[in-house]
Amino acid sequence: MSPQQTIAHYRITAKLGEGGMGEVWRATDTKLNRDVAIKILPEPFAQDPDRMARFEREAKVLASLNHPNIAAIHGVEDRALVMELVEGPTLAERIAAGPMPVEEALSIAKQIAEALEYAHERGVIHRDLKPANIKITAEGRVKVLDFGLATVLQSPERPAEAGPTISPTLTMRATQMGMIMGTAAYMSPEQARGQNVDKRADIWAFGVVLYEMLTGHDLFAGPTVSDTLAAVLKTEVDLAPVPAQLRPTVERCLRKDPRRRWRDIGDVRVALEEGTPVVQAMEASSLRLPWVLSAALALALACLIAVAAIHFREVPPEPTALRFQIPVPAGTSAGSQFLALSPDGRKLAFRGPDPSAKTSRPMLWVRSLDSLETRALTGTANTVNHCWSPDGRFLAFSDLGGALKKIDVSGGPALTLASGFPQIRGIYWDRGGTIYFGTAYGGGIYRVPEAGGDPVVVSKPDSARNEVSFLFPQILPDGRHFLYLGIQGTGADGAIFLTSLDGKEKKRLVAARHNFSYAPPAGPGKPGHLLFLQENTLMAQPLDPKIFEPTGSAFPLAEGVASARAGLAYFSSSENGAIAYLTGGPGGGTTQLRWFDRAGKPADTVSGRASYNNVALARDARRAAVVQTEPQTNNTDIWLIDLARGIPTRFTFDDATDWDPIWSPDNTRVAFSSNRGHGPFHLYVKDTSGVGPEEQLQKSDVAERPCDWSPDGRYLMYTRGLPSSGLSARLWVLSDPASDTAKRKAAPYFDSAFNTTQCQFSPDGHWVAYVSDESRRTHEVWVQSFPAGAGKFQVSSSGGVQPRWRRDGKELFYIASDGKLMAVDVKTAPAFQAEIPHALFDPQIQGGGSAQFVFRYDVAPDGQRFLVNTEGQAEAVAEPITVVLNWQAGLKK
Repeated sequence: MSPQQTIAHYRITAKLGEGGMGEVWRATDTKLNRDVAIKILPEPFAQDPDRMARFEREAKVLASLNHPNIAAIHGVEDRALVMELVEGPTLAERIAAGPMPVEEALSIAKQIAEALEYAHERGVIHRDLKPANIKITAEGRVKVLDFGLATVLQSPERPAEAGPTISPTLTMRATQMGMIMGTAAYMSPEQARGQNVDKRADIWAFGVVLYEMLTGHDLFAGPTVSDTLAAVLKTEVDLAPVPAQLRPTVERCLRKDPRRRWRDIGDVRVALEEGTPVVQAMEASSLRLPWVLSAALALALACLIAVAAIHFREVPPEPTALRFQIPVPAGTSAGSQFLALSPDGRKLAFRGPDPSAKTSRPMLWVRSLDSLETRALTGTANTVNHCWSPDGRFLAFSDLGGALKKIDVSGGPALTLASGFPQIRGIYWDRGGTIYFGTAYGGGIYRVPEAGGDPVVVSKPDSARNEVSFLFPQILPDGRHFLYLGIQGTGADGAIFLTSLDGKEKKRLVAARHNFSYAPPAGPGKPGHLLFLQENTLMAQPLDPKIFEPTGSAFPLAEGVASARAGLAYFSSSENGAIAYLTGGPGGGTTQLRWFDRAGKPADTVSGRASYNNVALARDARRAAVVQTEPQTNNTDIWLIDLARGIPTRFTFDDATDWDPIWSPDNTRVAFSSNRGHGPFHLYVKDTSGVGPEEQLQKSDVAERPCDWSPDGRYLMYTRGLPSSGLSARLWVLSDPASDTAKRKAAPYFDSAFNTTQCQFSPDGHWVAYVSDESRRTHEVWVQSFPAGAGKFQVSSSGGVQPRWRRDGKELFYIASDGKLMAVDVKTAPAFQAEIPHALFDPQIQGGGSAQFVFRYDVAPDGQRFLVNTEGQAEAVAEPITVVLNWQAGLKK
C-alpha cells in the first residue's frame, strides 16, 4: 500500500502506523469529502485464520458500539476497516510528558470509564486497554481505540464458556504463535494466568492507566515480557505516589483477586465524579451531623472494628494436600509413561496406545483433571518427549524421526517446528515464545521460536571436560537462568546444573540421572524446590528462589516412582503445586530380543525382558552379542547369547559402560567401546572364548566407537568424535587390528564436513553403507566405495539409520524415520546400483528410527529373518497415575 492508491472510494494519503493487526493509513473519503483512518490487513495476514478472526471480530464489535468516546466505524472493505479518524496524541504520549494534574487526569479517566461502561452494558470487554489505545483530541475528548482483542460476552453478567473467542490467551500463527493476546503491563492477573476474563479485567487495566496518568511512570515494567507478567502476578502495588484522595479508588481497581475488585466500571466512574471515595465522603458528612447521630455512628463503627478484629484474628484452616489416582488406557505399556502436567496443573498429557490400532507406536493422550475423559491426539504417533505451552493450549513433542512438532490440544494437525534431531531428550516452552530442547549422544541444548525456524545452539558439552550430553532444559522464572541434566563419562554419571543463558554462570546442584522439575515457591518467603529422582524415590531439594542455591537438605516426596534406562523418570510437576507420578521399580522400558520374518510376523523369542540396547549377530548367526544394563546398578556390559540354546553369558565385567559389540569375520573376537576410567569411549577387543583380558586397541583423547570389521579382517572402521564442542563424528579406519599396536595405523575413511556414523562393509568389502546428516533435514543412508573415491550414492529417500547388508550383498536394510524396516535391492558389481526402498514392517525397535550411533537389530545371512531389540507387547501398566494437588501444604522446610 502507498499514497494515492485507492480502496473502493477511499484514496490513501499517508501512513499513520502499524501493529500486530496490520497497517493504519490516513485516507480521504472521495464521496463524502472527509478524512478517515483505514486499518488494512496485509495479504499474508489474510491467510492467517487467527488474524482474520480478530479482524472480523473488531469490525463486528465496533459496528455494535456507538458512543462519543469510542472511535466509530464507517464501513468495511476487502481486508480494510474504515474508521473515524481521531486527530491528536495518544494518552501514552501525554503520560510520557510527566504526571498529570488531578483535574486533567480525572477528566480523561471519567471519559474512559464512560466508554467502558457503555461497552460493558452491551456485553463487550476490551481486553487490551492501555494508553497507546486511547487518543485525546484537541478539544480534550477521549477516544478509545483498537477493539481487536475485544470479547463479546453472553450477557453483561455472565462470561461465555471458554473458547477461542473468550480465552485471554488466544494464540496467533506465523511469527506471533503462542504469544499471550493483550499487553503484559496492563493485563489483569487472571488474564496473565490464562483464565477466563470478564469486565473486571478492563477495570484492572483502567486502574493501571489511571495510576500512570497520576504518577507519570509505568506501574508494571520489566526487561522482558516474562518479568512484566511476573510483576503483575506477584508484585504488591505501591500507591504512595498516587494522591491520597484517589488511593482507595485506584487500590480497589488493582486488587489481584477479581472478587475483591470493583465489580462495575460505573461504580468507579461515580466515585471519580464525586471526587472522594465513599468512606471519606461518609467521614466528611459525619462532621455536619448532630452530635448524637455522630456518636451513634462512632459507636457502630467501634463495634464494626471490634467484630473485624475478632474475625481477622481467626486462623485460616491449614491447606492440605489432595491425592487421587487416574487410570491409563488399556494396553498402555510400562515403558511409555512420560508424563507432563500443564503449567496450571489442570491437564495431564502422557503417552498411550493408538485407540484405532492403526499403529503400534505410542501417541499422546490428554486428561483434564476435572474430567473423567481421557482422549488421544490424532497425529502424534511415534511421540518420544512432550511438554505444554505456557497457556496450556498446545503440546510440543518430538517424534522418532527427529522432528520437533506442536499440536493444538483442541484439534488440528501437528505442525513441524524443526527436524534433524533424532535424540531429543527434554523440551521446555517458555513464556517468551521460545522452545528449548536437549539432545543426547553428544548433543547440546537448542532453542527455536514457537512458530518454527532454524534451531540455535544455547549450550553444548565440552569433551575436554568429559561432558557427553545436556538434557531436559528448564528455564527458571527469572528468565535469565536455566537448569539442565548434564551427563558425563559413563552415561550414568550425571548432575543437575544451573547456568545462565549467556553462558557466564554455571554450577552443579545435585547428582541425578533422570529428568527433573523446578517447582516455584508456594508463597512469599517460601523456597522453590528442585524435584528429582534418587534411586526410585522422588526427592525435593529446597532452593532459594532468588539465587537458586540449596537452602537445606533434600527430603522424600514419594516412594517407588518408576523410571526408565533412557534417563526418564515418570513424574511431572506444575506451577500451581500439583505433581503426577507413576509407581513401579527402576529400570522400566525393558525390551525383548525376538526373531521376525519379512512380513513382521514374530517367531522365536531369544530372551526375556531386560534392558537391552545394541545387538549384533556373529557371522555364522549362531550367537549374538548384546548390550545389557543392570537396572539396580545401571552398569552396562556386553553379553553373548547362544541362539540355539537361549543361554546368555556375560562377556565384560567392570563398572564402566561397554557398547557397540562388533564380531570379527572369524567369530573369534569381539571389538567394543568402553569408557573405563570414566573418560572418553575407547576401542577394545576381547577373545570370544572368554580367556584373556580385554586389549585397548589404541590410545586417544577423543571418543571412539567401532561399527564394523571388514570381511577380510584387515580393517576396523569406527566413529571418531561426537557432535559436541565443534568436534563432529567422523568415520575412521584402523588397519591391522589383529597385529601389534605398533603396526596399527589409523586414518580417516574420507573427509566430510558432516556427521558420519554407523558404517557397514558390504560382503565383498568394496562398499560401505553409512549414515550422514549432510542433507541437513535428517539422517540418510549413503553408500560409498572402499577405499573412498570411486562412487557415492544416497540410498534412503526420507530419513534412515542403522544400515545392514544381506550376506550376499544383494539387499540393504535400514530403519526409516517413522520406525519402519526398509529394504532396498542393490547391486555392488560391476558398479553400485540401488532400487527404490520399500517398507517391510514396523519392528517396534527400541529407540525406533532415532538411533544414530547404535544398531538395534541385525539380519540373518539369508535376509529372511531379523533379530530385533523390540519394545514388543509389554505388560499393561497395572498402577494408575497418582496425582497430588497442593503438595507443598504443610511443608516445614
